[in-house]
Amino acid sequence: MSADERLGSGARQQLAADLAVQGGRLALEYFHRGRRDDAADGGPDADIRQRLAARIVAQFPDDAVVGAEPGRPGGRSHAIYSWVVAPGEATHGFGLGLPGFAVSLGVLRSGTPFVGAVYDPVARWLFTACAGRGAWLNERPLYALPAPLTRASVVAIGSPFEPGLPPFTEEWVRRYRLRSFGSTALHLCYVAMGALDFVHDHRARLADIAGAAAVVLEAGGVLTGVDGAPVFPAGREHLAGAPMAILAGNRASHAEALADVPHLLRA
Repeated sequence: MSADERLGSGARQQLAADLAVQGGRLALEYFHRGRRDDAADGGPDADIRQRLAARIVAQFPDDAVVGAEPGRPGGRSHAIYSWVVAPGEATHGFGLGLPGFAVSLGVLRSGTPFVGAVYDPVARWLFTACAGRGAWLNERPLYALPAPLTRASVVAIGSPFEPGLPPFTEEWVRRYRLRSFGSTALHLCYVAMGALDFVHDHRARLADIAGAAAVVLEAGGVLTGVDGAPVFPAGREHLAGAPMAILAGNRASHAEALADVPHLLRA
């Protein structure tokens, strides 16, 4: 990595962290108002995304913002660095008055996680990571230490399933302690901090995982498709919003959960 790239990585990491906190504060304002319709042109999600995209382009005009339309800030068709901004599922969750949301920003370098920042404004927890530099929760380094699965293991599984639970997911629900905190990004960050043993989501979108992916990977965790195939570099269909099935955990729990998939499918 050149000196210019090293400087750029530090600047992108700092900007991602700053924007996650800024976006989180905006999201918290919408949350306290408890309304879904008090921002024009798409509600809170669109409002937060546009504000953050404008700052990204102001500092890194050659970078792209995934999902931005041509003519909007970051609406470039090609760039080495692509930002993925997730405003915290504000439109879906804020009207319910429940916490469990986060604003996340991921920077992909040639489609691969490079920088990530995920901010939970209710807990005031900021997860950050940069490739080769480690992962952090506020000022604390994160390590997803290998731990085998037991009856006490805590897992998160995305829902709903249509038309029904796959056999391996149904077995996991019976075997482990199930928790859901309302945000796939937070679930992945909880894997990085060792609070969740593994996470499965059968319809995750790139916006859900891009910011947290760097956190999981830099903490020493594993993130793949449910078939064990790599999730990154992100494919064109996923950059366009197509869902994917993911499995993330520490090295031991991920391997055990992954081994269940073909075994229980055959059962």
